[in-house]
Parts: sequence; C-alpha cells; structure tokens
Amino acid sequence: MSNYPVDPQSRLGEFACNASSPGETAMVRLFMKYTCSALAGLAVLAGSQVQQSAPALAGIIDPHIISKSFPDCHDERVLTKIIKRFNWAEDNTFQRGFYLDFIERTRERVVQSSTQIPRRYCRGHARLTNGRHPTVFYLIEGGQGFAGNSFNVEFCLNGLDPMREHDGSCRVLRY
Repeated sequence: MSNYPVDPQSRLGEFACNASSPGETAMVRLFMKYTCSALAGLAVLAGSQVQQSAPALAGIIDPHIISKSFPDCHDERVLTKIIKRFNWAEDNTFQRGFYLDFIERTRERVVQSSTQIPRRYCRGHARLTNGRHPTVFYLIEGGQGFAGNSFNVEFCLNGLDPMREHDGSCRVLRY
C-alpha cells in the first residue's frame, strides 16, 4: 500500500503514485510524490466543499453570510462600483466630457431571492457633472463576484446607453 494520501479504495491512484520508469531520476520521483499528494488533497477538499454546500442548497445559510454577498440597493459598495465603472467607461470609451458624481434616492424595485442566483432590481437618481440628473437602473446579483464570493452589478443610465447594451431606455434593468 502506498504512503501517499490517496483514496485507499482507488487502485488507480495507488498505481499512478507508485509507478516508476527505469530511467526515472530522484527529482522526478520527488515531483510525482508531491503531485500525487497535492491531487489527493484537492480531491479531499472538493469532497468537503460539496458536503458543506448542501446547507446552502437547502436554503439554511446564515443570514449574515447572505447579506454580505447580496447587498441592499443603498449599500455604499454597490454605488461606488457603479460610479467607478461609469467614470472608467467615460474616460476610456465615450469621452463625452462629464462624469457620474453620485447616486441618491435609491430604492428597491423587485427582489428575486428564490432563484438560483438572487437578484435585486433597483433604481436611483444620478447626478452628473454636466448638471443632468438621469435615472439609474441597476441589478445586484448575489454570489456572482470573483469565485462566487461577492456580488455583481449591472447598471444603465437612462438616455446614456449609446451601445444599447440594456436595450432602449434601459428596458432590461427596469423590471
């Protein structure tokens, strides 16, 4: 039996970790040893992650975890993300000469928390540096950030979607 941490019922894992060639050097054997150990460790971690996600699928996750990955419409992280992305697009794409200054009077329109990906549809009033005050429609998707640990925001300013990414007059995000 191998002393590498592989599944004891898996004869294939034992064979792969104990296999050697006639011309194999000590360096190759050492590499194989650590590779097999790492793969076995990943398999154990993957199994434990599947077992830990069962409560998440059953809907019994701690509400504090959900609130961190699924923020409210007025959350500063959401509004800052919208402002930064709009201003970046203005600098690097459109270059119309105005920026998004801040977003006020936010309110929630619809929450879809019973679906696989929780979504919150919101709207607010944007203040641009050129004096205009268009309505901003935005969608917060829980668990859609990097590696599923954060949130994603899609937004549209009414009348300022020249590529019609969210259809005419931000129809896709109006909900």
